[in-house]
Amino acid sequence: MERIPSGVYSTRQLIDAYGRKRFNELIATGNARQLRRGWYLIGSPPGDIVDAVRRGGVLSCVSALRRLGVWVPGEKNHLHVRGNNWAVRNLRGPFCKRFGRPEPEYAVMDDVETALQYAARCLNDTDFIVVCDSILNKRLMTLEQMQYQFRNAPKRTLALLDRCDERADSGPETVIRLFLTSLNVKFDLQVTIDGVGCVDILIGDWLIIELDGWEFHGDKEHFESDRRRDVDAHALGFTPLRFTYKQTMHTTDVTTAKIHEAIRAGVHLRPSHPVQSSPLTRGTA
Repeated sequence: MERIPSGVYSTRQLIDAYGRKRFNELIATGNARQLRRGWYLIGSPPGDIVDAVRRGGVLSCVSALRRLGVWVPGEKNHLHVRGNNWAVRNLRGPFCKRFGRPEPEYAVMDDVETALQYAARCLNDTDFIVVCDSILNKRLMTLEQMQYQFRNAPKRTLALLDRCDERADSGPETVIRLFLTSLNVKFDLQVTIDGVGCVDILIGDWLIIELDGWEFHGDKEHFESDRRRDVDAHALGFTPLRFTYKQTMHTTDVTTAKIHEAIRAGVHLRPSHPVQSSPLTRGTA
């Protein structure tokens, strides 16, 4: 007998795939356990999906985006669930909302396009741009597709899309990119420097900003490699500033103040010590 993979399935999915007789056998033997009307658990699926369906909806918004590989800020233990039209009217939830009426349930977890619509109402402006940057960077959607998804949303949401940049590789890069844009200073993302490699952000011609993209960043070997890169960069006349995930995402004001101080001092305009020529090869990696 064909083994059914662990997961949460609707009644219709199970009957269409395995037939009414097999469905009844699964119920009778306890191999399919009802989570709520019309939805059944088989095996040991992910707990967040089980909790979302049990609550009366499906996994969506930033919880679904995180599972789909999108860089998402915030706490991982906060479950984002959205319901269909009936669930929103009749159940307590809480449910995430989108601009417009709730979407029907197509699966236990929303796709990127649907989840992003709900994230737009849950996230602040910066975090929404962070998520959109990540989606663009991973080529999960194009900017044109995003603009179409939000064609009926408030103009303010469309204006946020105009501030997105697919080159940003992580949330910290987006946060610092937005800060630098507000200063109207020349900078570039993902710049290749001969003798150093690809750096996260280059301000002017001489100030390098390196950012840990995740809360738990690498191991001892990675740590030592980062420091060797910093030494190599300094030897070539660059000034490298490196910030941890926590510094960028949790003490943002302190981090941006340090960067601003370096810019006001003109560090980005001149080498840290006399050099014969710049090894810079400007361009995306």
